[in-house]
Amino acid sequence: MNKNKPTWKKQACSELTPSEKEALAYIFKTILELGKAPTIEELRLSLKKSANGIIHVLDKLEEKDLLLRKKGTQQIVTIYPLSLTPTKHQVVQEDGKNLFAMCAVDALGVPNMLNRNAKVISQCEWCKQKITIEIKNGQVATKSHPHILIWNPKRQEIPAAKTCCPMVNFFCSNDHLREWQDRNPDLLKKGQGALLGQAYPCIKECWKSYGERIRIR
Repeated sequence: MNKNKPTWKKQACSELTPSEKEALAYIFKTILELGKAPTIEELRLSLKKSANGIIHVLDKLEEKDLLLRKKGTQQIVTIYPLSLTPTKHQVVQEDGKNLFAMCAVDALGVPNMLNRNAKVISQCEWCKQKITIEIKNGQVATKSHPHILIWNPKRQEIPAAKTCCPMVNFFCSNDHLREWQDRNPDLLKKGQGALLGQAYPCIKECWKSYGERIRIR
């Protein structure tokens, strides 16, 4: 993959086998219905595979950086773009149910991957002021600040949940992004900020495509 591509394209560009798509779809549907990831036994019964076969599929998905398990276990803790533990990037669905995203980009991707209206609730990484972005019919309907930006690293290392996602955040203004960059000069050459309006179309298409490929839209 071209290393200069925005990192939010990574998951959508991954090649997937039919078994991997089937497992991803079942995991996502379980999380949406029950608020938790399925166990190996639940995956085995639903997908009609052996436990070793399920573990093999999860191994491959983790190699592709599409999910992450708790070290030494088969417990799924992240499945992009979702985190199974609370983060500062919250996605509130129309039915009131909350999901948590791995980063700012993932939060914007969730409504498009699922084809659902939702409100993204996060914060400015510099001033910690609340930021909200409402997504309706795939478009940004409302936003709390007129010039929201997203800072995104140019390159990504596996696992992104630990190396990249913590840095992909919203900023409520260009002034606050600059102040944050001044305080973190080592990051100046490692990433860049983009206005929400500039970044969103690409994020939308990537996660929409991903949802279609694994048939959860």
